[in-house]
Amino acid sequence: MKLMIPILFISSILFAGDNTTKVKVSGMMCSYSCVSKVNTVVKNIDGVKSCSVDFDKGEATVVYDDEKVASKDIVNILTKKTDFKVSELADDIKSNKTTSEKPI
Repeated sequence: MKLMIPILFISSILFAGDNTTKVKVSGMMCSYSCVSKVNTVVKNIDGVKSCSVDFDKGEATVVYDDEKVASKDIVNILTKKTDFKVSELADDIKSNKTTSEKPI
């Protein structure tokens, strides 16, 4: 029992800030350079731990530290630094919808 309390405490600290969100990325034309662009932009955001892009679905799954970055910030940065239409998928949104589009 004495060992279990420190283990639970440490594990709660390690996983406390991690969240996962999925974003819709519309406008990717190829599975190599477009996917690479999304991955590069997202992985360079402070607080992002990983990014996986599914070209066929047009989605990116992002694991991030919510104490360093918010999901809406990820959407906004990806929109500003690429030519893609990016929006947070409704399934992952807890209280409100965040959508960010570039004007044409």
